[in-house]
Amino acid sequence: ARKLDTLPPAEVGKVLPAFDRSTDPKVGLALVAALSEPGVRSVVRVEQIKPALDKYPAAVKAAAEKLYAQLAESRRDEITRLDTLLKELPAGDVRRGQAVFNGAKGQCAACHKIGYVGGLVGPDLTRIGGIRAERDLLEAVVFPSASFVRSYEPVRVTTTDGRVFNGILSRDAPDEVEVVVDATKTERVARADVEALAPGTVSVMPAGLDQQLTRQELADLVAFLRACR
Repeated sequence: ARKLDTLPPAEVGKVLPAFDRSTDPKVGLALVAALSEPGVRSVVRVEQIKPALDKYPAAVKAAAEKLYAQLAESRRDEITRLDTLLKELPAGDVRRGQAVFNGAKGQCAACHKIGYVGGLVGPDLTRIGGIRAERDLLEAVVFPSASFVRSYEPVRVTTTDGRVFNGILSRDAPDEVEVVVDATKTERVARADVEALAPGTVSVMPAGLDQQLTRQELADLVAFLRACR
C-alpha cells in the first residue's frame, strides 16, 4: 500500500485486486492512507475501491468515508478540469500523436485498433475523428470511465471465493464466463464459481494517462485521433 504513490498512474488499478482477500485492519488503513494521496486519488473511483474496503473491519470503513467524500468532490470537478485542460493544450501534431498512440508511453495500440494495426480490447478507432469532437476525445482519454461505447461496457464478476474481476465480458457461456481484464490478461471463471455478474462502472482503460503524458504529447494524441477518419 505504501508503494502505490510510486507507481505510474495507469498501473494503480492493476494493483488494487491484491487487497481483495485481506481483512487485516492495518492493511486496510494503510490502503486508505495511500488512496488518499492526491496523485493516487485522482486515478481511482469509489466504485473501484469500495467493494474491497467494505471487507475490512469497522475502523477501516470509517476511515474510508472521508476518502469517498473526496472522490465524490473530484468527480464533480471533472467538467471544470476538462474545460481548463482543453484551454491549456498547445497545438497538436498528427505525426507525433501517432507515435504517442503506438508508443510504450501511451500504449493505446495495445487495446485499440486503427486500420489493420492494434488490439481488440477496446473500440476500433479507425474513424473516430469523424464521429467525435476534440472535447469528446479528450474526455475519453482523461476520464475513461465517464462514458462507455456500446458492446464495450465493463462488467464486474464476483466469485464464490471472494475474488472480483472488472473487465469486458468476452464470453458468456453456460459453463464459464471470460473477462478481459486488460490488454495482456483474460480471466476465465467456471459458471459454478460465479456468485454475481453485474454491470461495471470502471473502464478497462486506466485513468491517469494525462499525468503520464506531457501536455504536448496529450495534444498530439488528440490531434492524431481527430485525423482518423
